[in-house]
Amino acid sequence: MFCMRTGLLLRRMILVVLAAASLTIALTARSNQVIQGPEVEEFLKKARFVAKEPLGSGVSGSLKVTLERNGEREFGVLKVIDAKRPGLHPNASGELELDFQDSWRTEVAAYELDKLLGLGMVPATIQRQSPYDNMPASLQLWVVSSMTEAKRREKAIVPPDAEQWADRLAMMYVFDALIYNMDRHPDNLLITDTFDVRLIDHSRSFRPNAELRNKEDLKRFSRSLMMKIERLSKSDVSKKLGDYLNLAQIEGLMKRRQLLLDYAAELSRTLGDQAVYYP
Repeated sequence: MFCMRTGLLLRRMILVVLAAASLTIALTARSNQVIQGPEVEEFLKKARFVAKEPLGSGVSGSLKVTLERNGEREFGVLKVIDAKRPGLHPNASGELELDFQDSWRTEVAAYELDKLLGLGMVPATIQRQSPYDNMPASLQLWVVSSMTEAKRREKAIVPPDAEQWADRLAMMYVFDALIYNMDRHPDNLLITDTFDVRLIDHSRSFRPNAELRNKEDLKRFSRSLMMKIERLSKSDVSKKLGDYLNLAQIEGLMKRRQLLLDYAAELSRTLGDQAVYYP
């Protein structure tokens, strides 16, 4: 009897240890998900589509797709929308928008610009043909996140490193100003287990406007990021983003680049370098 109880207890302990190990491995995999790079892009280009389902959020008719290549499976986001409305028109919130666009093309452009700047926040996004309606589309790696910013606020979760969190948000504000993002909200700001920021939903970006959107959010600037923005040339942008943006969009981006540099320099003169810049 004693041996039987001891054996049963031992088996239970082993199961608990195995469960804990599995959870640790799962969490580690979540935290260490590689979201960019040649291997991820190659997977997105070559993987076959094996399943699809409508995404529950958003208004662009995106699909969550299952991709498979050489026995490896990943989820992705497939987006075919390519809507344009030239001129000045009010949007749903009553704000006037110049040359409205909601397009898969700017999803790819946002990723390519992220790579040029070394931001590391936008998951790999490529152009592919949708197998479901034979239309050109963007295919983006599905981000395995811990929560959205909306959920973090709802649950009042405090970031483990407040200063680092503020720095990451500041980089997001600069990126959104540079691409003139019309659609950043708490549900498309994703947070990993290690509180890294992942940025998705850029189909309403890259307007031709020569102004800084949400300028009130631009208070602090990463010096290393601003140096990369300063080195950003029109030829580099045209080479990497030219297949997805028109000339007016590229010119608008370059004008906002200069406005960002000038605004950061102006704040620095007023408030001092230490108040404005961080590494």
